[in-house]
Amino acid sequence: MEKKYISVFALNKYIKAKMDQDISLQNIYIQGEISNYRPHPSGHLYFTLKDENSKVGAVMFSSYAKQLDFSIENGMQVLMKASVSVYEKTGQYQLYVHTMQEDGIGNLYLKYEKLKQSLEKEGLFDVCHKKEIVHFPKSIAVLSAKQGAAVQDVIKTIRLRFPFVNTVVFPVPVQGDKAYLKIIETLKQVDKIGFDTIILARGGGSIEDLWNFNEEALVRCIFDLKTPLITGIGHETDFTICDFVSDYRGVTPTAAAIKATPDQVELRKHLILLTNQLTYKMKSYLSFQQKQLNHLQNSYYLKNPEYIYSNELLRLIHLQDQLSYQFQIFQIKVDQDLKNYQRSLKDKIDSKVSLHCQQYQLLISKLDSLSPLKVMQRGYTLIKKDDCIVKNGSYLNKGDIVHIIFNDEEKEAEIK
Repeated sequence: MEKKYISVFALNKYIKAKMDQDISLQNIYIQGEISNYRPHPSGHLYFTLKDENSKVGAVMFSSYAKQLDFSIENGMQVLMKASVSVYEKTGQYQLYVHTMQEDGIGNLYLKYEKLKQSLEKEGLFDVCHKKEIVHFPKSIAVLSAKQGAAVQDVIKTIRLRFPFVNTVVFPVPVQGDKAYLKIIETLKQVDKIGFDTIILARGGGSIEDLWNFNEEALVRCIFDLKTPLITGIGHETDFTICDFVSDYRGVTPTAAAIKATPDQVELRKHLILLTNQLTYKMKSYLSFQQKQLNHLQNSYYLKNPEYIYSNELLRLIHLQDQLSYQFQIFQIKVDQDLKNYQRSLKDKIDSKVSLHCQQYQLLISKLDSLSPLKVMQRGYTLIKKDDCIVKNGSYLNKGDIVHIIFNDEEKEAEIK
């Protein structure tokens, strides 16, 4: 029999026809998350619908897209009515969406992620802002529903682990519209009292049930508290934004109580261990000191203390001798230096006096050589008129009486 080959297009067209004839694929209701959203200028909307395990391409033609009363965003959870068919050109099957509406729970998750990212960028979750949890608290404030199982677990755990702490329960609503406002009011009041630790607890629930703990106002209130706060909200898989801003997140209310208190059983064990270690170390220390004491008691110096005294006395005498010898040497040196200084000073004084005497004699000789008497001894005379020395003959006139002064006497004469 001759084989009949078909084209790829014919194959895709056949599969499309089969799918189009399947009534169960022409009217399906499907839930998922929008991703890879690509709006086209023509008005058609292209995107991928995915869940945790799989994904599928989807298109919503402009005639249907015009009926949407909300804007599509990546990450949005939606509920859709669609048909399934094959796009012949690529051979890929995809959803042809007819109607779409927001999935309430999915939108809460989107809102949750958006607020979480915003507050994280702002720095509210930084480790540097976390306050240290008190290891041995004197008082703990518990904020939870009055009759809830969570508060009972917290109280029971605290009493078993550390019954010495004063625990005060402050009933607050943990679910319902505006419940977070009452929590904020109570937190502000409790923060002023002076508790060592605050525990904020409630049992598990859906995201709607826990939504009060995702409110921005409550998150900022916790960030501003001066008292360390531990959250114990929901189950291990439940994360609220309050968990990220708190000083410690307990995966459950019980875990929060465990973090807030030391375990008395473990403390007793640790105390016994420390006591044994201290006893051992004290015994070891006393034993060592006793050996040291015995060694000192049996030492030669302790039994013969005069030996220590005699050695010290000899050392003192030796030092005195050295001091006396050094003093004598010093005194001799000082005396010798003093004599040298005296001799040197006397030589300098004598030399200075001799020099001055010679200069004095020289000056006397010069003065004597310049004396008028010396000149007169050589035959010169002085002539005075009216007690004034006549230096020039023009000062004398005929008949003037003058005095002629000789070396040995004075004569009176008349000018002719």
